[in-house]
Amino acid sequence: MMNADPQDTDLESALRHSHEADAFERLASIPELRGHIDQPAARERLEQMLADDVVTVEVEAAEALVKSGGKAGLLAVLGVLGRRHDDPDVDYIAYMLNDIDHDDEFPVLQDALAIDDAELTLAEKLGLENLRRLMGR
Repeated sequence: MMNADPQDTDLESALRHSHEADAFERLASIPELRGHIDQPAARERLEQMLADDVVTVEVEAAEALVKSGGKAGLLAVLGVLGRRHDDPDVDYIAYMLNDIDHDDEFPVLQDALAIDDAELTLAEKLGLENLRRLMGR
């Protein structure tokens, strides 16, 4: 009998914890999921967590997607910013993006502006425009 791949086991554990009722468990799963972001299940779960009922979970999932998820992760977050533009909770995601961009920690706006406009959905365009306004650029 073959042993399970430890990476698969770690991902399964992270996915299981990401669905826990306790918000601290879900938060703790985000770095684990981020470590497996190249796996579709991890990326998909992080994207789902952008709609968590705890804003801190949403913000941490957004940061993981933007910093480690490449263009697809950034687009997922921009889409949320656009679709939920009138939701005050999404402001926390935008402020986090502003902070990491402003602190030169990660070039959020530069990366977003480098994406061809034709590739953006209407929600992603709205999210980018709202982010630009927030950043004053």
